[in-house]
Amino acid sequence: MKKKSKKIFWKMHKLENNPALIKGLSRCWFRRVYVLLWLLVIPMVGYSQAADIGLWAGVGVEKKITKKWSANVNVQSRFTDNISVLKAYLGEVGLSYKLTKHWEVSGYYRYIARRKRNEDKTGYEYRSYNRFYADLSYDHKLWKLKFDYRLRYQNQFQDDESAAENNSSYIRNKFELSYPNKSRFTPYISTDFFYEIGNGFDQMRNKAGVEIALNKHHKLELSGFTDYRLIGSQENRFLIGVSYKVKF
Repeated sequence: MKKKSKKIFWKMHKLENNPALIKGLSRCWFRRVYVLLWLLVIPMVGYSQAADIGLWAGVGVEKKITKKWSANVNVQSRFTDNISVLKAYLGEVGLSYKLTKHWEVSGYYRYIARRKRNEDKTGYEYRSYNRFYADLSYDHKLWKLKFDYRLRYQNQFQDDESAAENNSSYIRNKFELSYPNKSRFTPYISTDFFYEIGNGFDQMRNKAGVEIALNKHHKLELSGFTDYRLIGSQENRFLIGVSYKVKF
């Protein structure tokens, strides 16, 4: 037993005093996360056989007000046609309140400008939409994984009240599994179900990604996802997500 203990101690001591070895192990973690991410993303790309690749790029800021309250501001640009056309841009503000260790509620207002055909069909214009949504979120640790569930109610309407067909209300259920670990990389997969009130389920969003902790306050998130239409024609595209988050 003493020899075994000495052997373990010597290995730990050797690791602490070998920066090159630590760096190698970090690289090993990066490779594992990188491989895991591509194993998750590649099947979605193959499934969608996307003729069009889109990009959703955004920046978010979260400010802690008290132990339970926090404020959030997010902006995002969405590109389509192989990232050559600005399809939409948006900005949102919201508040979140921590009910318990595992439960949280939040409310947001979002302004959206979407690229649409103009009335005489000769060109395009950006039309304004307003969205209000409220979330109820739950998280729980499952062995080495983390489970997150989010229930969302959202209502969206166009500034032009005559365009009633563009007004909609949804209930969304999102399920996510992530793998928190000692490295800077947290991979995850998620599925989001869209239920339009009055019409039923019409969309499912499947996503795989990785969250990278740059330091205590800054994070970068990379993801790949597809929207699967349950009603109507299927969109033949694959979306890349890139977001930068600041929390203080």
